[in-house]
Order: sequence, then structure tokens, then C-alpha cells
Amino acid sequence: MFASPARAPAPRDRLRAALNQPLRAEPALRRESVTELLDLSTLGGRWFESGDGPGYVVESVYEAGHCHGRIPLHRALAIDPARLAGQVRDPRLGETEPRDFLYVDTETTGLGGAGTMVFLAGAARFEGAALHLRQFLLPGPQYENGLLGGISRELAGARALVSYNGKSFDVPALESRYILSRQRPTLRALPHLDLLHPNRRLFKGVIESHRLPMVERELLGFEREDDCPSAEVPERYFRFQRSGDPTHIRPVLRHNAWDILSLVALAAHLAAVCDDGASHPLQAARAAEYAGEHAAAARHYETALSTVPGRAERLESLERAARCHTRTGEWEAAAAHWQSLIDEPRGRRVLPYVELAKLAEHRLGDHPRAYVLTDEALTLARRGLVRPGPDGGELSIEALEHRLARLRGKLEKHR
Repeated sequence: MFASPARAPAPRDRLRAALNQPLRAEPALRRESVTELLDLSTLGGRWFESGDGPGYVVESVYEAGHCHGRIPLHRALAIDPARLAGQVRDPRLGETEPRDFLYVDTETTGLGGAGTMVFLAGAARFEGAALHLRQFLLPGPQYENGLLGGISRELAGARALVSYNGKSFDVPALESRYILSRQRPTLRALPHLDLLHPNRRLFKGVIESHRLPMVERELLGFEREDDCPSAEVPERYFRFQRSGDPTHIRPVLRHNAWDILSLVALAAHLAAVCDDGASHPLQAARAAEYAGEHAAAARHYETALSTVPGRAERLESLERAARCHTRTGEWEAAAAHWQSLIDEPRGRRVLPYVELAKLAEHRLGDHPRAYVLTDEALTLARRGLVRPGPDGGELSIEALEHRLARLRGKLEKHR
């Protein structure tokens, strides 16, 4: 006897079975900030209350004898701000004391734009003999007012800012966040020593790149070990926000702390170089000339001529010394340097001829010498042996011809 085949479920039965399926699992609730996932005390910081809201800060203290590379931090306490004021051309800096400096560096979620947030702002100052570093961390967007309030409190006790490229990056980034938070930024009210610019100017030709890690290695003798690359900083912060895992943000805190310590060491190094005409004559000369101290600059350039071996540095020292001597009225000394540039092997510039001719005509009263120099420069330029300047300028062939004709007229007049 055969069993009858099983009948397929009726459509009504299939629908009933479908309706009785177990419910899908509820999605995990999204946490708004890392504070709901982890006790931030594992980062070594603390919560604080500012007038604008709660914030989180990680504090570190470095004794004055702490060395960052070759530079002990206490050297920053011996800085003469007046020496550095000339490097930023802001006399207000000369009215401060080293303890008034606030060293500032920020980490952001991007390179710019209204949507870029400052999620870490480091601020350091000397209190007594120790450097106190406070790193204001943004656990979540709702705590931004706390971060900004913490920075405002630091700014209130400062009389000058020190940064590295802060005028172009850190200050605008913070200002935009203050404005979006309907607060009034006060950063630009302070004199600002942006170390990028004087270091780039003084050490031109010495350092291939002026990115901070390269400057640290070359000038401070500091090598970062196992550092968090700058390009990874935003992603590490986002991972920290999502997971609450402190291992993502700790390397960023260390990266920022190294940046701040480098600011302190670089400020001390810059101040020393500005005064060290024996060990750094070319850098001291550049610093003095930029500050308008032309007599001191000329002395340092003279020292560089006998101690700096490179040809490019020698040519720069000759030309800059000649210009500084001219500004101080030392016409004969200036003329000697312009003549040295004319006599320099492989010299192919018309500039020394013109400058020496101008000195001979207007300062030394030697019109025949001015005529000979101009005639020689014009002849060499026409033969392609020296490079004339662009048309319309005082180094052009046309200008040389005009100068020669004018000098010829003067000589004929006084025959």
C-alpha cells in the first residue's frame, strides 16, 4: 500500500508562517561621544569646568633640565625677547618676558575649511622653573566650548604666542571655531613669534626642508621614534571617537607634545643663533640685517667670509656686506666688496658693476671710474659674458647705455 504524497502548504498557511518569523535583532544604539564608552582617566587627564562648558585636559610637567634633543628647556628662560622682536618686526614682543610666552600647537580633523574641527590644542608655559603643558582634548563635538574655554583661559595669562606655522594654520583654525561658537577670538591681539619664518630665512640653504621633523633633526638633534605621522592624525582621532580605545589617541597626544617641546627648544636655539656671530656668523648676519641692525650685520658677514666655505654663501656674504656698509655710510668698504664680486671667478652678473659705478659716481665722486665700470659692463653684456637684467630695469642694456651716455656728458662737461 503506497502513502499518498504530502500536499504543499496552502498560500494562507505560508503567509501565517511568514508572519510568525522572529523579529530581527535591534541595531546597537549609537553613542554620541567616547565618554559613554570609556573612562577618560585612562589617558591620564581630567575633566574641568570652564565658563563655556565642560572640557577635558591632559597635563604634563617638564623640569627645566629636560633636554629636547641637544637643547635643555631652561635655555628658553634665558631668551631676550628684544632679540627676537626684530625677527618678527613687532616691538611688542620685546616688552615681554620668556615666562609670558604661550607655546601653542593644534591637531585638526582636516587641513582647512569651515568643517575642520580642532580636536586637540596643546598650550605650554613656564611656571616657576618647570614647563607646564596642557593638552585640551575634544571627546566629542558637544564639548567644543569646553576646549575653547580652556584655551581662552591659557590666553588670558599670556602676553605672546609662539608657534610653528601658526599664523597660517593654528591661529586661523582656532579663530574659525571661536567664531562658529559665537565667541570672540583674541589670538591676534598678542604678538606672535611664528618660528617657521625666521628659521626658514636664517637657515636658507642649510636645511633642505623646513618641515618641523626635519628642522628638529638638523637644528635640535631630536629624532622622533615611532611617531604618529601627521597624515594619520585625523583618522586616529576618528577611531578613538568611534571605539573609545585610548591606544588610537595616545600617539597623537605624544606627537602634539613633541611639537610643543620643539617650539620651546627652537625658540631658545633661534635666540642663541641671533647672538652667536662666532659659531653661526651667516645666520647672525641675516638676523641682524632683517632686524635693521646693519652695522652688526656687516661685521657678521665679514666673519662669514673667512669661516663659511661654500661659494654661494661667500657670494651672499660679499653682496649683503656691501649693502650693509652702504646703509651705514661706509662707502669704501662697500666698494671693496663690490669689486671683489667683479673679480670673483665665473662671475656673470652685471649687478656688481652697476652698484660700484653708482657708488663711484654719487658717493666717492670718481666719475672716470664710474664711466669705465659702466662701459665694461655694457661691453660684456653685449658679448653675452655677463647677464643683463630684464628690459626696463636698471641692469638692462638700455639702462647701461643711458648711464654711459650720461657719464660721458659729465666727463666732457668737466674737461
